[in-house]
Amino acid sequence: MNNKVIIGIVVVIIVIGAAVFMNKNNSSTMQMQQPSTTSQTQSKSPGPSTAEKNAVTIQNYTFSPATLTVKTGDKVTWTNQDSVGHSATADQGGFDTGVLAQGQSGSVTFSKAGTYAYHCSVHPMMKGTIIVR
Repeated sequence: MNNKVIIGIVVVIIVIGAAVFMNKNNSSTMQMQQPSTTSQTQSKSPGPSTAEKNAVTIQNYTFSPATLTVKTGDKVTWTNQDSVGHSATADQGGFDTGVLAQGQSGSVTFSKAGTYAYHCSVHPMMKGTIIVR
């Protein structure tokens, strides 16, 4: 083989390797910037724990439950089960989980009573409501 062809192949392999490395490195950086997941503790009383009650699943381009009622000071955690990215973004700008990849979770603590309408910034037709009492 010609030396120029061999050098060209080596350069292409190095560029592809660098791109793969940068992509993996960039993915882990993005994950670190996402809101942390809520750790769930076992409840001594029967029924779901507060963390389980305050969970919203994102699946099939919907928030489930679409409306969730919590107490002041409670943390709500959204978990994306879809294969595409979604967010929970307040309509009035009060909170934003950022775009969550499949399997990622984002949490928001609600310190003030009120009704908080939200949507997915990637798919605005997805809507939900948090009611804080």
